[in-house]
Amino acid sequence: MAKRFYTVLVLPDATSPTRIFHISQTVLAALSSVAAIAILASAFFLCQYVSLHVRILELKQFRQETADRNVMAEKVSQVEGELSKLRDMDRRLRLAVGLDKSERQPALLGQGGADAVSRNALLDTLKQRSGRFVDAMNQDLAALKQEISFREQSFRELKTYLDEKAAVLAATPTILPVRGLITSGYGYRKSPFTGLREFHEGMDIAAPFGTPILATADGIVSFAGPLASYGNVVLVDHKHGFATSYGHNSTNLVREGQQVHRGEIIAYVGSTGRTTGPHVHYGIYVKGTLSNPLKYMVDTEGLRFAGEMEADRSS
Repeated sequence: MAKRFYTVLVLPDATSPTRIFHISQTVLAALSSVAAIAILASAFFLCQYVSLHVRILELKQFRQETADRNVMAEKVSQVEGELSKLRDMDRRLRLAVGLDKSERQPALLGQGGADAVSRNALLDTLKQRSGRFVDAMNQDLAALKQEISFREQSFRELKTYLDEKAAVLAATPTILPVRGLITSGYGYRKSPFTGLREFHEGMDIAAPFGTPILATADGIVSFAGPLASYGNVVLVDHKHGFATSYGHNSTNLVREGQQVHRGEIIAYVGSTGRTTGPHVHYGIYVKGTLSNPLKYMVDTEGLRFAGEMEADRSS
């Protein structure tokens, strides 16, 4: 049987002779196979190139995400450290002021961690870990938010408590209205006018005429003016159950409704009303009842008493 072949005519141009090629079917089939393989190989390598390029882009993105993740983790760690300090300070403050020591603990902060390498490709595994990290970070942030809310509530409670205590302290008469000689203390005494035994409802402090009289705590003037045998009087309502009176003043410097502060000059020593000489009659009322001023004085250094008094100064 004659071999089958194909004739290929090549015409370079109109003036050149025609070239004739005879290609057998076997050679043509081989060339076709080689061409097909070349095309498939080219397509394969092209796909691999595109896939590798995509992987490289994903790896770059993952590296950026990892860097951002490390920065975020460091910031969360810093916040946790600061919250730990606040937690300790909160505990110390509560112990100092005597608030409830049984503190309600907030939820534990979430902690992230990598799982074992799965059967998936390395990049997919890393991406999965990145996803788990995001979940862990979200848990950490939620726990931090809860912790911050808890601390805010605790500090608000502490602030309210301390503000109340500060207000009570500011309203407590803790200083002397004047520095002078205590001629008559709180309690029973011999009357300088009748010679009879009587109960003295305050403290008489002798001082030179015109000596400044100080408010002994913060408050609001509830009365300023003449009042029977007490002469010129200033009454101050300090709230929280405290009130004070200052009698026999030569001049009052405040008016009713005026806000005054501890140590502020409110009058001058005089001898108005029923007196034997210039002094201030100082009285303290606790929930409407007279009390010994010495009970509330913080600075008693330098106090001087004239003579022996029958009053029990510590009562």
